[in-house]
Amino acid sequence: MHLSPDALVNTLRAEGLRITKPRRAICEVIADGHGNHLTASGILQAARERSDAKINQSTVYRTLEVLEEAGMLTHGHLGHGPSVYHLSEEAGHHHVICDSCGQTVSIAKSELVDFFSEITSRTGFIPDPTHFALSGLCPRCVPTTAS
Repeated sequence: MHLSPDALVNTLRAEGLRITKPRRAICEVIADGHGNHLTASGILQAARERSDAKINQSTVYRTLEVLEEAGMLTHGHLGHGPSVYHLSEEAGHHHVICDSCGQTVSIAKSELVDFFSEITSRTGFIPDPTHFALSGLCPRCVPTTAS
């Protein structure tokens, strides 16, 4: 089960924000986009398509900021592109991204526990993988070698 638009709206209300048509449309886009990598500009475009109200980019960013501070959203970075947002209940994964075609594959956090533990044991550094993505080449883009 994923978070509903009403749950996100109620969070904004509890954080002291007025619930306007633009904020409601933004919450609907976020809730309906569960499982997707949502960017602020993508959220803005989709919210404008849903609402007859004028929606400013600053409203999107402020809404995202409040929802993230409240623990409802988390953001990450997929390569060099813009931040992407997930509902917190979906944040239990990391990404590998193809530098050539942009394909993105999710990997469960549990699959990388040993990787992060090895970093800590070898360096003493404790990684914060919250905004973590690995880049490289997917199987389709790896150059084939002549036999």
